[in-house]
Amino acid sequence: MKVLVTGATGEVAKGVIPELERQFDLRFLDLDPGMDSRFVQADIRTLDARLISAFQGMDAVIHMAVATGHTGTYEDDGFNDLRFDVNVKGTWHVFEAARRAHITRVVHTSSLMTVWGYLHPDHPAHQSEQPGAVVAGDAPARPMGTYALTKALSEEIAEYYARRYKMEVVSLRIAAPIDTGRKSDHTEVVRPQRVPFSELAEVYQSALRVPLDEYRVVTVVGKDASHIWDTQAAQETLKYFPQWSHRAHGSTVGDLFSDVVAE
Repeated sequence: MKVLVTGATGEVAKGVIPELERQFDLRFLDLDPGMDSRFVQADIRTLDARLISAFQGMDAVIHMAVATGHTGTYEDDGFNDLRFDVNVKGTWHVFEAARRAHITRVVHTSSLMTVWGYLHPDHPAHQSEQPGAVVAGDAPARPMGTYALTKALSEEIAEYYARRYKMEVVSLRIAAPIDTGRKSDHTEVVRPQRVPFSELAEVYQSALRVPLDEYRVVTVVGKDASHIWDTQAAQETLKYFPQWSHRAHGSTVGDLFSDVVAE
């Protein structure tokens, strides 16, 4: 299977590509391509001939491109403009380019932050939630902050293309990934929802291959948070069963929302 990966130099992509390239014939799309001949330089903010040609001949797309440079909770007018340009308009361009190239399978990378509002104490609806309530893996978006809003809107685009053009699309609401293979003295506080790159790579592989008869949105979190963010949708759709426990491996597990980069 020939797969185009957008945002191929980003954190998520760099963590899962080593495993994906063992299984698939990859082409990379990014603003800043390296020396790798598989890279195509294009800007998803512009639906031009360069972008459209990058999709030609591909069987599927993994869309990971996102506005980078600040944490998920960072708010700034200028950077928020960039977020809308990349995360929303860019997602529209990716799906439209895929449609024009007759690509039906798109794996869309969303964010756990699209459903933060169910549990975050600063959300107005939080007080009305039942204590101990589990957030469904495909719950309607309830974003917290501009980053999360743009990711929720990108889910709307993904669903539109799936329904309007009969595309096979799955949106992955992933928590921030973590490299569990690197050496650690276990003094770092880890959020329980963080997902090992090894498990995330398996999620993307499955999302490329599983039969899809309708649009799917699933939540992907680590084992220590699977009793808070329900992974049933991921289990049913992608056969994803979280295995790695930060607690079991001696890490200090902190609050769900502490020092979040982008989830």
